Amino acid sequence: MSIVSRRYAQALMNLAVKENQIEPVQEGLDSFANAVADSPRMKAFLDEPRVPQAAKEAAVSEILEKIQGPGMLTNFLRLITEKRRIGLLADIRADFHELADERMGRAHADVTVAAPLNENQEKTLREKLETLSGKQIDLRVHIDPTVLGGMVARIGSTVWDGSLRHQLNQIHQSILEG
Repeated sequence: MSIVSRRYAQALMNLAVKENQIEPVQEGLDSFANAVADSPRMKAFLDEPRVPQAAKEAAVSEILEKIQGPGMLTNFLRLITEKRRIGLLADIRADFHELADERMGRAHADVTVAAPLNENQEKTLREKLETLSGKQIDLRVHIDPTVLGGMVARIGSTVWDGSLRHQLNQIHQSILEG
């Protein structure tokens, strides 16, 4: 991600907020980005500097007709194609998702545990993380037996390490330090 992609994503977010269209724009952006990513030939075509700009714009228009996204998104995607920024599409999409999550009070939590959690444990964990973060949590659970027990949770740049491995390391350090 770059400063440029972040600026484009912020501009798109500003338009989406103004028109109260955050979710439809996000869905349309995903549809467009997936259509490009699912076709390696299309991605290579759009990334190739020797391809005439008019041909790229025509290809983008074809995809836009198929996805039927909001008008502001269509205009935005045509603009970034015209400005030769279509190569930033994946980064713009990621930045837009981040901005949408912030605006809508959502966060992604990556949780690492030693063994799979049952449905009730996941629900309880999600609720506790929502209370801690003050946001609606999209929980992604990863299994890693090396944590031994407990869990390591990461939301953005905040990490809560309640793993048995971490606690044993702390005990080991305190013994070494005397």
